[in-house]
Amino acid sequence: MEIELAYGESCEYWKHYSPGKWFKQAKAVGKINNVKATLLFDSGAEVSIIDTTFAREVGCNIDESQRQECIRIGETPYMTVGRTKIKVTLAGSLVYYLNVWVGDLAGQEAILGMDFMVPAGVRLDLANGALCLPE
Repeated sequence: MEIELAYGESCEYWKHYSPGKWFKQAKAVGKINNVKATLLFDSGAEVSIIDTTFAREVGCNIDESQRQECIRIGETPYMTVGRTKIKVTLAGSLVYYLNVWVGDLAGQEAILGMDFMVPAGVRLDLANGALCLPE
């Protein structure tokens, strides 16, 4: 089957096309409450979450009266433990304060979702595998 271009369309080409290539996750090392942390920047996450164990290690006050049902890809929903306020430091001097959910994570101390990235001006450069912070 051949698909022809319609009137006014033009054929574009991939900047980089590697069918078998695995792309890296957008992770960065920053600080949460002045403690070094691995942060996953997730454009598919609506909300930001900090790991329960890590939150307790860095002295977060967890409000357990607030809970949120979260859905992971391919898994059944789970409930967060609560909510807390954290200080996130990126690139050594960019400081953000935000309220995040507290839940069990694996592989990183926190997931920073769209509720953080959009207001903070974070951009993901997917073609180059880079994380762009505001100037």
